[in-house]
Amino acid sequence: MAVIVITASLFFVSAGSARAANPPYTNWTEYPTNPVFDPTEKVYYPSILFDGTTYRLWYDDGTTTRYTTSTDGINWAPGTLTTGLKLNNARHAHVEKVDTKYMVWYWDPSVSIYSINAIRTAESTDGINWNLDSPITQVGSTVVTGTWPGWNTGTYGVCDVFYNASGSATIVAPVDASTVWANKFVMYYDGTTGSYEDIGVAVSNDGKNWQGYNGGIAPVLTHGTSGAWDDVYTTFCTVLKIGGTYYMWYSGGKIASSEGIGYAQSSDGLVWTRDAGNPMMHYTDGVTWRSERTYTPMVIYDAAGFSGAGENANFKMWYSGLASGNYAMGYARITEPTATPTTVGGRVNPVNKTALLAPYLGAIAAAAGIIFISRQVLKRFRFVRVNNRK
Repeated sequence: MAVIVITASLFFVSAGSARAANPPYTNWTEYPTNPVFDPTEKVYYPSILFDGTTYRLWYDDGTTTRYTTSTDGINWAPGTLTTGLKLNNARHAHVEKVDTKYMVWYWDPSVSIYSINAIRTAESTDGINWNLDSPITQVGSTVVTGTWPGWNTGTYGVCDVFYNASGSATIVAPVDASTVWANKFVMYYDGTTGSYEDIGVAVSNDGKNWQGYNGGIAPVLTHGTSGAWDDVYTTFCTVLKIGGTYYMWYSGGKIASSEGIGYAQSSDGLVWTRDAGNPMMHYTDGVTWRSERTYTPMVIYDAAGFSGAGENANFKMWYSGLASGNYAMGYARITEPTATPTTVGGRVNPVNKTALLAPYLGAIAAAAGIIFISRQVLKRFRFVRVNNRK
């Protein structure tokens, strides 16, 4: 999420809201009366910016992109149809504030996913009325190749974009680990073979013409290993940089990309390590409103807890859910520990007071034993889903 905008609650902990105790960025507390936004139209693929007083939401209604606002991130005004984007084909929109304007990148389902034209961009001064709408372009075929079986043969759109106002006026070549972050725009995007989905990186000097990281030869986060919960789909995500560490929350699954939400961490935004407790949320958690789909996490962060604009929390996440044909948006939050986090092996963790008392608790722990509760994962026949899963 762009660092120029802060982008990136009474609660209860639901069945699937916390799968791992550490780091705290997987330990989400879901809002007790989710979903928080459930109008007549569909609500999914949320993109949210916070300007200090107002939360601004762009969402996919199943046909195009709508816009709404909230002062607390929980109670939302009715959605407004955007104008100026490709009619009835502005899907999976991602919006960033770029200097004094907004820029959007979205997926156009009216063209082949195996073309760079599947991603379009536009600009706006108010986030509702857009202009300069056009497909993005690429250097060579480094973003979308159109040639099977490459990981980026096709695309379903943009996941997240970082904007660096002081970045280079031209693309810094070669686009490798030493130059990526010297560029004005860095994009995380969905790449697909037509079945598997992965997350890649590209850079740009204007947000319109892009060049793939390392020539687009490989994604930065591939689908999981065989047997993992996300061994076919690893896709739509939010990426935040806090201090010197990058954090990612992503969608994933085996049969569809909408089965759950995972977490990964990186020291450079390019080499990622999944959390051992993944998925941190899953459609099988027993939460009714998201019992068929749980995905598309949109996370924003504010060290000051959003200064009274809604619940006092450091991380806020909005995400899509589906049940009985109803697409809606839920909300969860994390409040960081008051103690200064410590860094352990590149992972930010809260100070663990229990660990400090471990020498005194050893005898009790040995006597009591440890109970491990495991869950059998139901293996399902895997099949290809392309447009119909969107």
